[in-house]
Amino acid sequence: MSALEGKTAVITGGGSGIGFAIAERYANEGARVVIAGRNQRRLDEAVEKIGRGARGIATDVADESQVKRLIDSVPRIDLLVTCAGGAVFGPVEEVPQKSWHELFDARFFGQLSACHYAVPKMPPGSAVVLCSGVAGHAALVNYSGGAGLCGAVNAMGRSLAVELAPKGIRVNVLSPGLTLGTALDWQVPPEKMDAFMSSLMDRVPLKRSGSARDMADAAFFLATCDYATGMVLDIDGGWTAV
Repeated sequence: MSALEGKTAVITGGGSGIGFAIAERYANEGARVVIAGRNQRRLDEAVEKIGRGARGIATDVADESQVKRLIDSVPRIDLLVTCAGGAVFGPVEEVPQKSWHELFDARFFGQLSACHYAVPKMPPGSAVVLCSGVAGHAALVNYSGGAGLCGAVNAMGRSLAVELAPKGIRVNVLSPGLTLGTALDWQVPPEKMDAFMSSLMDRVPLKRSGSARDMADAAFFLATCDYATGMVLDIDGGWTAV
């Protein structure tokens, strides 16, 4: 019997990148997967690749009513993974304040809203995997708002782990490091991108980037280790160890 046989997983941001890799891994391990994202065409393509009865529901996680609609469509949730949302890079004096608010609407309040509506449908033994990022522990130039966001998600995850433990619900935070295959726009001119990526790689002891599959492996561990809760799991090649 597969590790996630009979479980239902809802994964926001599941149409591409890390979210898609997690959805594919969970489905391969036997879970019934529901993925959400803003682009219906991308969701349809992801569902076709995942197979195994996966469903895709167009959802803007910055819109609470759409998050509620997503969760309402699923009678029971055993695994909730919240990966949706983008990033905003730029000098603090240049980035419009509206951009920071939009970032938090999707990546903080979107995750919080998903928990708000999903928890009543989650039985004992279920698990939540939130998503933050290495900037919660390591300073990144031109990402001050994103660093604050990652720190906020980390704190929310720890608090929810304690709050929901009496219900038998585990909560952990996946904190990816430098990961290829995502849709991040670093706001770096093309002619400077190689040097920029090299400068980031120099901060990683393993001297390479991670992959979406690496993050999916970590998310599988968080879904299946029954004694893991309250963790912020840095999958970063050692970046935050130095």
